[in-house]
Amino acid sequence: MSDTAICTDASALLPADVAERLGIEVVRVPVLVDDEAFEERSGDIDAFYARLETGAEATTSQPSPAAFAEAYARAARRGIKRVLSIHLDARISGTARSAELAALEAEIPVTVVDTATVSFGVGVCVRAAARALEAGASAEEAARDAADLGARMQNAFVARTSADGRIRGRADWAVLAFENGTAIPLVACDSAEAAIEAMAARVHSQAAPVDTAVGHAGSIVEDLAARLADTVSRSPQVAHVERYRVGASVGAHTGPVSFGLFWWPAGS
Repeated sequence: MSDTAICTDASALLPADVAERLGIEVVRVPVLVDDEAFEERSGDIDAFYARLETGAEATTSQPSPAAFAEAYARAARRGIKRVLSIHLDARISGTARSAELAALEAEIPVTVVDTATVSFGVGVCVRAAARALEAGASAEEAARDAADLGARMQNAFVARTSADGRIRGRADWAVLAFENGTAIPLVACDSAEAAIEAMAARVHSQAAPVDTAVGHAGSIVEDLAARLADTVSRSPQVAHVERYRVGASVGAHTGPVSFGLFWWPAGS
């Protein structure tokens, strides 16, 4: 059993059962809906998106250094000797910086890993580090695995953030990607179906086999995400397709009408 533990934050969208099974500390991301606190790991995510669809405003703030300090202290009390703290791209969030500040005062060594990706992509990197540790890798090797995978993580998504987030016929469905610390536009489509095809085409064009994960925010786009997953799965280059739900700490920024996917080298 490894004496190194992993910490991440809720924006990694790591399911609670996976975090518990792997012994991963997950630090909450403060989420407010019209200035009311929303507890991401215990709240009703459908109710969260329903409020956004009716015009509520959601905001987030990065976890505080104190929140990370407590997570590292819990790990130390469990007899852990070292922590890998794995987080989203530092170019768009101060989360990794909060973790670094907490690491300076931690009673055990903490290595903060900037994955250079976001959302569920971070969760995939966390899982890779956990597998490496379980297989006997050192903390340095596991940290390198997480960072290397984050650098190879690719994505495409649709995010519509109109005032009420509702779908209105043939308005543009802009397909974007998170690259180099920012969201960049890839193509503007005139229908959800065209957006699905555009996203799937990027996966189908891969030169080597990939694993994929398809996610959605509000239930209003769940069927569209299912169609995207089905379309992606038809490619001989796709080894595996999994599904995930966009949590409040990410959905506060994308809005309820958001779905998309990540892909990375198969077996990583």
